[in-house]
Amino acid sequence: MDAYYSRTQPTRSLVATMPACREHCIRCHKDFSVNYPSACIVPHVFDSRCDPLRLYSGEFQWMSECCGGYGTVTEEEPGSGVFRMMELTACYRGPHTTRKDVVRLQYNGVSILRCKHNRSGKCIRNHLTQRSRPVFDKEVVYCDGDEQDRHHDG
Repeated sequence: MDAYYSRTQPTRSLVATMPACREHCIRCHKDFSVNYPSACIVPHVFDSRCDPLRLYSGEFQWMSECCGGYGTVTEEEPGSGVFRMMELTACYRGPHTTRKDVVRLQYNGVSILRCKHNRSGKCIRNHLTQRSRPVFDKEVVYCDGDEQDRHHDG
């Protein structure tokens, strides 16, 4: 046991003393040290101020504010909080990025937002996570100027 410990100890202490190089994704606002093809996941965001669409089945359908009909969830009864998420995919799924030219056209003023920094230079945006219930707009930190990125059809 001691021989094993003495062989592995230098490696453990070396790894423990190495600082983790963390970067900030300007799309999802998550700090990361490892990047892979589906590391960055941005969920659809739903508008809590709008009324859902009543379906023939009696259920209610919410359309995402960022992608409209491309991102919908169904609720059994309005306000019940019981959602069917089977058909819901992410608003964006791909690699993290630190390059503004890559994400510039994806900013939508709803779910993919530009970084906003505090006085110390740290981004104040919250990282939204895809989960078993929808993300509503009241969970997002919106800032002045976000509405300029909203895409308007027409």
